[in-house]
Amino acid sequence: MEVEYYTQKFNTDNDLSNSVILSKYRSAADIVNAVLPQIISRIVPGASVSELCKYGDQLIFSHTSKVYNKNKVEKGVALPTMICVNHCLQYFSPLPENDIILQHGDLVKVELGVHIDGYIASTAHTTILNPNPQQPIEGRSADAVAAAHFGAEVALKLLKAGNKGSDIVKAVNQVADAFKCIPVEGSIVQQIRRYVLQAENSAILNPNDGFPDGDFIINSNEVYTINILMSTGNGLIRESDLKPTIYQRNVNEVYNLKLKAARTVFKKISDNYSVFPFSLNSLENTRDRLGIPECVTHGLLRPYYVLLENAGQAVVAQFKFTALVGTNGNATRITSSLQLPYVYSEFSIPPETDIGKLLANEIKSTKAKNI
Repeated sequence: MEVEYYTQKFNTDNDLSNSVILSKYRSAADIVNAVLPQIISRIVPGASVSELCKYGDQLIFSHTSKVYNKNKVEKGVALPTMICVNHCLQYFSPLPENDIILQHGDLVKVELGVHIDGYIASTAHTTILNPNPQQPIEGRSADAVAAAHFGAEVALKLLKAGNKGSDIVKAVNQVADAFKCIPVEGSIVQQIRRYVLQAENSAILNPNDGFPDGDFIINSNEVYTINILMSTGNGLIRESDLKPTIYQRNVNEVYNLKLKAARTVFKKISDNYSVFPFSLNSLENTRDRLGIPECVTHGLLRPYYVLLENAGQAVVAQFKFTALVGTNGNATRITSSLQLPYVYSEFSIPPETDIGKLLANEIKSTKAKNI
């Protein structure tokens, strides 16, 4: 009976036909769509990545504090603001001592997520600090941006009830080939659920031995994150030597912490971030960081190590959004796309190919946006 109850609750909590649930997804997406452009507007030469990440998280909490206040609803950061430059891939939210100052020519990826009552919306966007905005960026940075953008768009078009995850993988790989790029190891179309960033279904591009194997069929009433990273290198990832600054609670581990600093910071993390990742950048009292090591040592917190492309001189572009597969079987993107950077790639997707036909409308509209 207990298993049956939890199964029924799980299904009820993730039913998109419920207007309350749908509203919470859209509210989270509205905040994402409001916050991302504000961060992008501050990505200029001389800007501090550390300050930008902190600013992004502050914006998220500012927006979430204004909604769903009649009842006690958990809300806030689902993914901390991460800003990765050039060949840096994910999980970079540096403290001031490891800061990076942006320069002309940098390819900059911004990623963040918001949740309302555990219902998640996340996004990522790539921009380039163009020293001559009247002229397009050319070369391999342009190829990576075009491949990531069109790869994400073809994934969205194939995210339909009845299609398979392998259909998406095949199509995105064809886009990568067209622009002489390769999907970064572990780029993914990932099912999500309430409070769950990685649910059971995932279509993984360029998988290594550590990723799960198996295909799946997309169904109505499901939610997915499309997260496409394209590299001009070999697509392999490695962990940076930097100490991680992003952590997540491990709800399956229990330990009676000994240090007062550890107990204090763990309570703040539980109260403010629930089960979602957070950045040390957002801890207002720097003394709270003294308690992090004990939490990690005893498995209460899981670190996210900064990931880099294995080929140090490669550049990586990223586009990410959240999509709902409705009762009609079609996907609706709820986190919106921004103006694309002004780039020109010497490569293109031949219009007579299946991918070209699939993207025909997208290619026509995107040319006006400067790819």
